[in-house]
Amino acid sequence: METDLNILKGNLTAYQISEAIGIPIEQAHDLLEQRITIDSLDPVSQKNLKELEKVLFD
Repeated sequence: METDLNILKGNLTAYQISEAIGIPIEQAHDLLEQRITIDSLDPVSQKNLKELEKVLFD
């Protein structure tokens, strides 16, 4: 489980994450607050989140 993604360190808002990877804003907020893990997302959302991380922070 990846917990050190820059994207989850407050660089983006829940709204931005929600819109970028196609998940409900509440779920994005829970990710930022570490109430849920990346592994709890569906495979497509996990892939989108990791791709967004790569584009923004690599």
